[in-house]
Amino acid sequence: MDNDVIKNQNTFGRDFLTYLCYKSDAHAGAIRLPGSGEEFSLWIDGKIVMEDDRSAPPNSVSYSGDDFTNQDLKQAIRSGKKVREARLRVEKGAQTWAFTLRADRLEISGLKIDMPNTADNEERFFGRILSIEALNELLDGLYDYFFSQVHGREWKTTGYQEFQTWLKAT
Repeated sequence: MDNDVIKNQNTFGRDFLTYLCYKSDAHAGAIRLPGSGEEFSLWIDGKIVMEDDRSAPPNSVSYSGDDFTNQDLKQAIRSGKKVREARLRVEKGAQTWAFTLRADRLEISGLKIDMPNTADNEERFFGRILSIEALNELLDGLYDYFFSQVHGREWKTTGYQEFQTWLKAT
């Protein structure tokens, strides 16, 4: 199979990132993972790129800064676009992460971690490693949650309707 065909058929990453933006906006940034009970805040942090790859060349739009609104997000989704990449900010307890998540490969770039200042380099290094592991576990939990929601019975009965209600709201 051609690499371009695989790329065009694989939309899980874009669906996931679009779902995260929806959940973040619909719940004012508050996310709670069922099962683990983890609670944290997640929101778009000033940049988002959306693309409709059904047409050639792909139709994309990029928003950055404070001028971006949830109505811009909804309008882009209604027109067939999905989130290709977004700058996200996650806060859980005293930990804060800011990073860009690229949907096509589910890769993180530009990770910034708020860490307490310490003079001990070894302590700072291991603190960063633990923080990266915590973010990885959080993202894994989010992906599991997304997958179980969208491919479960609840999505067919109520989840999709809630998404459509959010999408139509002003």
